[in-house]
Amino acid sequence: MQLNNSEQIETIASRTNFTIFELPKNTDFATFFTNSFHLKVPEDKTVISIENIHEITNIAANKQSEQLFIIVEEAEKMSPGAANAFLKSLEEPGENVHYVFLTHDSRAILPTIHSRAQCFYLIDDEKIVDPPKIDEDIKTLAKSYISASGAKLPEIVDKILKYDKKSPRDGAIKVLDAAIRLSYKSYLITGNTSFLQKIEQLLATQDAISQNGHVKLQLIANML
Repeated sequence: MQLNNSEQIETIASRTNFTIFELPKNTDFATFFTNSFHLKVPEDKTVISIENIHEITNIAANKQSEQLFIIVEEAEKMSPGAANAFLKSLEEPGENVHYVFLTHDSRAILPTIHSRAQCFYLIDDEKIVDPPKIDEDIKTLAKSYISASGAKLPEIVDKILKYDKKSPRDGAIKVLDAAIRLSYKSYLITGNTSFLQKIEQLLATQDAISQNGHVKLQLIANML
């Protein structure tokens, strides 16, 4: 959803447990939520690590009698491990706890996190519909998987499983991630709600495979 101005941010965030705000690159994130806990990339690092996320978890685990805002600055710079660890915090956010992601590039945030948040943009319309940057081979597989009919699906799934021969599970998750991003952008461009249903199927498939479900079975069954 598009924001009219940055003054709306704190009011919107107070109404839900988790929000993502994509803001222009010249935005100083420190000017928002000045009395809240801010997590950002350490000065001597290039990413937010899983250890940093554990710091959030420890703070949020304490019962909050007042509203607590946990702000993640440059959320797109979370490491994969940190992002996956953060998902656990979202399952039971705790009463009076509000997670807020501030980012310059929401497309770099895992779709599994994106899908659990209300997302707002204070940017030009053109940027919202820019195609996501995805490896061309993965993009080709993702497009084929999204559009495959029931009869064609097993053939496409076999190609996905061969993408990463060392770890078919990791390869499948990468293709699903790309498929979710492409479907999300297609929805933003067209407004066609069928893409939202497709995203739900893709997320369910990705979650099942991430939790050690049978890769080929999940890739086929959840998309029929």
